[in-house]
Parts: sequence; C-alpha cells; structure tokens
Amino acid sequence: MPDRKFRIVICRGPDCGDRRGSEALGAVFQKAVDDHGVAATTEIAWQSCFGRCTQGPNVLVRELLPPDGKPTLGTGFATLPGPRGTTALYNAIDESRARVIVTEHVVNGRVARELIDPPGAGGFRLVPVASRKSEP
Repeated sequence: MPDRKFRIVICRGPDCGDRRGSEALGAVFQKAVDDHGVAATTEIAWQSCFGRCTQGPNVLVRELLPPDGKPTLGTGFATLPGPRGTTALYNAIDESRARVIVTEHVVNGRVARELIDPPGAGGFRLVPVASRKSEP
C-alpha cells in the first residue's frame, strides 16, 4: 500500500502565534513526525489565520491526495478517507495534543475527533438570530 501523505498547517495569526504560543508548535510537530518516521510523507506549514482565534492555537491536518485524486484506503471503516482525503481542524493545541494528532491522524489515519471543538466553543458564543434584540 502506498504511503499516505499529509500536510500539517499551524496557525500563526496574532492571537494564536503571539498570545497562545503556536510558534513553538512547529518544533513539537517536527519532532513527533521524525519520531514516528513519517517525515518523508508529512509537510509542516504555517497559516496566518483560520478565523477560530478563540479556540487556538488551531492546526489543520489534511491528507494530500495522489495525482489520480483517489485517496488510499485506510485499515478499516473508521479510517477510510472521504472523497478528498482525511482533513480536520484541531483546536487548543499544545505539546501533548500535537503528539496525539501525529500518532492518530498522520500515522494511524484516524481523525482525533476528541481534539476538535465545534465552532463557537472556547469563549465565543453563537447567538441565534431570533434571540437578538432589534436596535431602535
């Protein structure tokens, strides 16, 4: 079975990078990738902002599809990539969560759903339109 390839994209926006320490995550991800022997199939990149600042640092992991556009199969039903491969935006990433992401998502091909918060979590609250007061 051909190796699956991934891109790990770390947010470096002003909230994540400057205030929440995402700058140090690059070295943590690189070490985890090296330790698992997947450096040849995993890229690490930076993004200025994912728009989920209250939930940061945020990290996007995306499977890179082969030139034919068809994802390779995982080891079972729970790890099968979708039509575009496995992709997840992980939130509140620290050193221990970074290692889990590499182990689970990159090495085992399983999205670590327990590390994903729904939009609006982490201090930002969505208000339904019907409950908003009209301004005079």
